Amino acid sequence: MNGKLLFSVASPLRKAAGRGGARVVLLDGTLSIRCASQVPADLPEGFRGALGERLDLQTPGGRLVVVGCGNPGDAACEEKFWEASGAAAIDALRAFRIKSAFLSGELLPDSASRQHAAGQFALGAILSSYQCIAYRATPPKTYFEVEALGLAAVDWASSSGGRELGAAINWARALVDAPANVLTPQAFANEAKALRAIGVDVKVLDEQALERLGAHGLLAVGRASEHPPCLAICTWTGRTAKQVDLGLVGKGLTFDGGGLNLKQRPVIEKMKFDMAGAAAVVGTMRMLAKLKTPLNVVAAIPLCENSIDGKAYRPGDVIGSLSGLTIEVDNTDAEGRIVLADAMSYLIKKHQPKVMIDIATLTGAIMSALHEEYAGLFTADDELASLLLESADATHEYLWRMPLSKRQDYLVDSEIADVKNVAASGFLGVGMGSSIGGAKFLERFARDTRWAHLDIAGTAWSTRPHPGIPKGPTGFGVRLLYDLANRLAAQSGRRGGN
Repeated sequence: MNGKLLFSVASPLRKAAGRGGARVVLLDGTLSIRCASQVPADLPEGFRGALGERLDLQTPGGRLVVVGCGNPGDAACEEKFWEASGAAAIDALRAFRIKSAFLSGELLPDSASRQHAAGQFALGAILSSYQCIAYRATPPKTYFEVEALGLAAVDWASSSGGRELGAAINWARALVDAPANVLTPQAFANEAKALRAIGVDVKVLDEQALERLGAHGLLAVGRASEHPPCLAICTWTGRTAKQVDLGLVGKGLTFDGGGLNLKQRPVIEKMKFDMAGAAAVVGTMRMLAKLKTPLNVVAAIPLCENSIDGKAYRPGDVIGSLSGLTIEVDNTDAEGRIVLADAMSYLIKKHQPKVMIDIATLTGAIMSALHEEYAGLFTADDELASLLLESADATHEYLWRMPLSKRQDYLVDSEIADVKNVAASGFLGVGMGSSIGGAKFLERFARDTRWAHLDIAGTAWSTRPHPGIPKGPTGFGVRLLYDLANRLAAQSGRRGGN
């Protein structure tokens, strides 16, 4: 199947040829113009150009929308200012229920390049355009779709990267928003297959193939569901060398009920989001192919549901794994690390990546430590940690490095198997669900590969609105991993890696 994406989100951005609809003017917090135009006359006395301020004016030249963009100095950087401005423009058009509009002229960046300014403006506009109404018979009264926001030709040409990034992130968000009865493991795999149309090689290993492979961990976790598990392998070949530069692993639990260690409210009903890591990985693969990144990348995405029936794996079971290590199942709700381990082992055995990153909504404990602002970064590789932290700062998808010490190897020691899937409880009996324990488990399967684990349980879903990202799925990880890929590609270039 090479079908089109079923969960893609349409972009409102257009190249402003006919310039139909309302005219949009951008003003910053000093009331300086931010797109080639004149400052509108007779602005209300209280209008300050603050981010979120907006006016709907009737002028002799037609309808005029004035959008406040705030002060560039208040943003983390000028690129972030432009992203927020793009979001504010779409928000204003939606508030005034204007379907079609165009910027009054070219964007006017300060120190940022036009490519960065236009790209970030486009990114913010596209992210703000995301609305999930696919599962409603009647859209809510607040729903309004902006169909077109025209950009000047030079900004349209300069914004291609931002437009592609916005589309990839919104695709990831739509996947995370999808209910588990819609986005089953096979449905996710079919969505991944659509990447073939842009040059990504995709193959899906079904239950029988996983049996032959020996992926006993993934099979154990998924065997109680009516939707069988599978492993999607996506390959982007961006340069002629055979070496795989980067391996990505994304946790793809399309629903996690906890298994026999059943989750409870108010958590279980939210567990459609437990495939946010897998969504970030396919979004990244889309970006690599769309922008022709000169890097060889293979992604392994384990897809399954953690359910209950007579075939469910049990607490106390000892199961095998693709690596050959045996696993003591101390808790069936610590399943994500088990399926990630098989996917990591597949990459190591079949592709030997130079660097491997797994990304997963792995533990609730990471939210207790870092809340929604930072994802947990676990790695013993200082150079890789620095590279990831640079990408985090550049993309504003922030990471916080957590301990991963040999002194904590004992956490996942087992008295009956090679490794246990939850950490030792400790004196107060509260360590079982620790994020470090999850990372230490995965470290056993990384072997000698340069590897990092990203725990995004807190950042994958926002409970507060942000510019361009309302409450809901964030698409966290797409920007970060794509930026990392570009940094690795730059290193390959400097080292003659083509």
